[in-house]
Amino acid sequence: MKRTQIMLACALVLALTGATTLRSAEEGRKEGKATIRSVHGTVEYQDKANGEWLPAKPNMKFAPGVTVRTGPDGLADISVNGTASAVRLTNTSTLQITAMSYAGSVREGDTTTMLNLQSGSVLGNVKKISANSRYEIMTPHGVAGIRGTDFGVEAIPTQDGKFLVTFSSITGVITVSAVIDGVTVTHTLTTGTSWEIGQNPREMRREIIQDYQSQIMNMVQSIENIINGLPPGGPGPGPGRGNPNPPPPNTPPPFQGGPPGGGSAS
Repeated sequence: MKRTQIMLACALVLALTGATTLRSAEEGRKEGKATIRSVHGTVEYQDKANGEWLPAKPNMKFAPGVTVRTGPDGLADISVNGTASAVRLTNTSTLQITAMSYAGSVREGDTTTMLNLQSGSVLGNVKKISANSRYEIMTPHGVAGIRGTDFGVEAIPTQDGKFLVTFSSITGVITVSAVIDGVTVTHTLTTGTSWEIGQNPREMRREIIQDYQSQIMNMVQSIENIINGLPPGGPGPGPGRGNPNPPPPNTPPPFQGGPPGGGSAS
């Protein structure tokens, strides 16, 4: 029942963001790839053939269906479906890259990207996508439709086996939806607002927004440097610059502050 409700919410987000249905079988459509750009601490991926968890290393490429997880000290920056999308998987998180495909240019054509944050938190940067493209992040309770924005999503497990789920728009607009007590609830989040499912959307604290913007900028710059053959920290002197393995930044979950409560999956 829960999965059916999430799928209904997913369908609504898809309609509201103007995306088309998944067209992987469409003639000329190609399978996308994800690339691990950098890892810190414990980062593993699940081998689809036997289910074994193996160490993830920089420059590894993955087809759709792979699951990546980080340990308590782990952090991973990943290019998803080419180079137009990047996500930072923070510590103690599990993310499945469910679907990646594109028609035409992976940068300018129609793309389909579907991620499943099973637990933990992720920060992301998505360049503006075409009207017929689809970019979604599913959680155990709710889904986000991305059109071109900086975002944060977290799904924190609770002691009763449920999840506290929060969607955050760092820059831009995202459409989020979840089924609460049998009713589909949808919100459009603009820059600097977040929605903890079960609560009302609210503005994020300025220092939190600035921290996430800094982290996302760091991720994007690091990935661009790697693609261009430069050290991840960037050229020149300064802390962490020119260091091929700079220490991971302090990464709190994508939402802080405000009273706890709500947001648990039913």
